[in-house]
Amino acid sequence: TSTNDGHVSQTLEKLAEQTNKSLEGLDAAIDEDALGEKLVESLVKQFEELGGAQDMQSIMDTMMHQLLSKEVLHEPMKEIGEKYPQWLESNESKLSKEDYLRYSRQYELIKQLCHVYEVNPGDFPKIVDLMQNMQECGQPPSDIVQELAPGLELGEDGLPLLSELLPGGEHRDGQNCGIM
Repeated sequence: TSTNDGHVSQTLEKLAEQTNKSLEGLDAAIDEDALGEKLVESLVKQFEELGGAQDMQSIMDTMMHQLLSKEVLHEPMKEIGEKYPQWLESNESKLSKEDYLRYSRQYELIKQLCHVYEVNPGDFPKIVDLMQNMQECGQPPSDIVQELAPGLELGEDGLPLLSELLPGGEHRDGQNCGIM
């Protein structure tokens, strides 16, 4: 496994190095549309150069394991979970029955996820299942998100808006820009 881990590590390092070279090589004077197209083409080419679908699956699996690891997610999930009981109590009368049940289910899933991180943090299939179920519940209440991450704005799709990264804070079509 350590040979496989070394291969994955080398592949990710190569990807990062090639991405940095590509980003450095892009001409800043190109208009936004051409810049976006060139960046996408460059990234696709790099991924194709890295090898076959099996290597790509291995990279994706490694990235998912890292992103969903206890070291990355446990503390933020605990913090979010700690806010739910008071938030649910304070907002029950303001929420529709459907929303209250959805947020309550989300809270239960967060507690289950924290339990898995504490008892069996290597149970990746269980972690993925809980995360998928949480995603089906939608985003956490915006009050909780704002309290834990002031200034973070989520779009209707639940993805963070990146308007502060663009000149004038707007995407070229007048919309705020999301991650995806």
